[in-house]
Amino acid sequence: MLLLLLGFAFSEEIRWAQALKLLREKSYDSIIYLYEVKKSEGAYIQSKLFQNPTLSVNYTGLNFGKNIIYDTGNTLFSIRVDQPIELGNKRNYRKLSALHQLKATEYQREDLLRNLGLGFTSVYFQALSDNAYLEYLQQDLADFRKILKIQEEKQKLGFLSLIDFMKLQLYESDLENTLTQARATYKKDLKELSFYLGGGEYEPAKVEEKPKDVKLEELIEKAIQKRESIKALQEQIRSVDYQIRLLKAYRIPDISVGVEYDAFGVKYKPGVGFGFSLNLPIFDIKQGDLLTALATKQQLLMTLKKEEASIRKDISIAFEDYESSKRVYYSYLEKKNLMDDLLERVKKAYLLGGISTLDFLDTLRTYRAFMYAFLQARYQYIQNYYRLKILAGESYED
Repeated sequence: MLLLLLGFAFSEEIRWAQALKLLREKSYDSIIYLYEVKKSEGAYIQSKLFQNPTLSVNYTGLNFGKNIIYDTGNTLFSIRVDQPIELGNKRNYRKLSALHQLKATEYQREDLLRNLGLGFTSVYFQALSDNAYLEYLQQDLADFRKILKIQEEKQKLGFLSLIDFMKLQLYESDLENTLTQARATYKKDLKELSFYLGGGEYEPAKVEEKPKDVKLEELIEKAIQKRESIKALQEQIRSVDYQIRLLKAYRIPDISVGVEYDAFGVKYKPGVGFGFSLNLPIFDIKQGDLLTALATKQQLLMTLKKEEASIRKDISIAFEDYESSKRVYYSYLEKKNLMDDLLERVKKAYLLGGISTLDFLDTLRTYRAFMYAFLQARYQYIQNYYRLKILAGESYED
C-alpha cells in the first residue's frame, strides 16, 4: 500500500474544469491547430498588401568592334517605374474573404477543442471510476486480512480446518492479483490523462457534484446557438461570398501606371514622361474559378444544414445515454445499502461459525462484482452529464 501511495505521490490533483482549460493551453492538438490559425493570419495580412511596383532600365546604342565595345552616339537610355493598380474593389474583396476565413479557422480550433474535451472527459471519469475501485480493493484487502488473521488463530487452535484456511489464503492471493491489475489500469488511465494535457503528472479530483436536471430541447437550442462548427461554416460562407464578388470583379480590367525618364542620343535633351497599360479581360475572366466558388457556397450551405441535424442527433443520443445511465445508477444505489448490510451480516456470521467458508467467500466475490458495477455506473452517469454540458456549449464552466 505504501508503494501504491508513493507511486502517485508526485501527481497533481486537477479538477475537470481546470483540466479542460489546461487542455486548451497545452494539449498537442491544440498547439498544432493554433498554427493553422497563424497560417490564416498570414493569408489575411498578405491579402491587404498592395502589389509591388516594377522597375525597368534600358540602354541601347552600343556597337561591337574588334575586341572592343563602343558607343555609337545614337543611344537610348530609359528608366521606368510601373505600379499595377487593381480596379473593381478587388483588393478589398480579397481582404474581406481572408478575414472571414481567419475567423472560420479560429472557430474550427474551438470546435477541435470541444471534440478533444469529449474524449478527455471519457478518460477523466474512467480514471475516477478505476481509482474508486482501486481504493475499494485496498480497503477490502485490509479488512479481509484482519479476518484472515483471526481465522489463522482458529486454525491453529483446531476450530477451522486446514482446507478452509487454504481457501481463505487462495482468496487473499486472488484479491492481491485483482488489486495489482487495478493499480496497473489506473496507471494507464493517468498516462492517457497526461497525454491529453501535453505532459505532466496529474490525477483527477473527486467529483462530488450531483448532476442537475436537464431538458433536451433547451440543450439542443443552446448547442445550435453556441456550437463553433456552425459559426465556422457561417464564416466560411461569408468568405466565399466575398470570393465570388472578387471573381466577378475580374470582368473589370486592371491598369498599370508608369513614370519614365528617357535620354535620346547625344543631340537630344533628357525627358520625362508617363504611360499606362490596360489588360483586356477577353478570354480569361475567371469563369471556371467562379463556377467552383458558387458550387463551394452551395456545398457549405448543405454542410451547415447537415451540421445542425448532426447536433440534434448527437445531443439526443447523449441525452438518452444520460437518462439510461441515471436509471442504472439509481438502481444500483437502491441495492447498495442492502448489499452493505448483507456483507456485514455475513462477516459476523462467518466469524461466529454460522456459515461455511465457501458461502463466505462467495458473498465476498458477489459483493466485489457489485461494487465494480456500482462504481462504473456512478461515474458513467456523471460522465454522461458532463458530456451533455460540453455538447451544449458549457465545456469550460465550473
